[in-house]
Amino acid sequence: MAEVLSNPLPGAAHPLSFSVLRVPFFLEPDYDENKTHIETNRERLIKKWGGKRGWEVQKKRHDLKGRGMNAGIPHFNLDRLASNTMASHRLIQYVGKRFGLRVSEGLYDRLNVYYFVEGHSLNDKPLLAKVAAEEINKLLSVSETTTNKNDEKDETSIDANEILTFLNGDEGRSEISMALRALNDLGVHG
Repeated sequence: MAEVLSNPLPGAAHPLSFSVLRVPFFLEPDYDENKTHIETNRERLIKKWGGKRGWEVQKKRHDLKGRGMNAGIPHFNLDRLASNTMASHRLIQYVGKRFGLRVSEGLYDRLNVYYFVEGHSLNDKPLLAKVAAEEINKLLSVSETTTNKNDEKDETSIDANEILTFLNGDEGRSEISMALRALNDLGVHG
């Protein structure tokens, strides 16, 4: 992108620009937000597909392992803890607003490993806050050694307690809820 902006095609009136919009998606929107987790993903999928046989058929049809490999996730933890994901969606949105796209996308990548590989619940707020603070601070320390990009904010750190306070509040909830209603109106659901 830097090359396109600094050296656009001859005759191009304006360099091309783009934005990334992360759209929240809840596989199980009715999971209780007050519970750290509800069940394992294995239990959830066996119930969803009508038993073990239905689950086996669905695994082959979706090729989740192959798609995971393509996305850089070599091993899915089938017994990961399934939970309501409002907290993690709000967190990604908050980090994007506060620290910019590079940091929020870096955190998003880390949370994919946290959930899909390590098997942690996305609604375990103390653990989520700890892991998020570690990753955000790592990403911010890398940005201190590089030139500040347009989408990055000039903040140097955040602590887990600040993130936990955010997660225990309601900031960002209405935006995530509105996005979910819009997706539902379009027929997009789990």
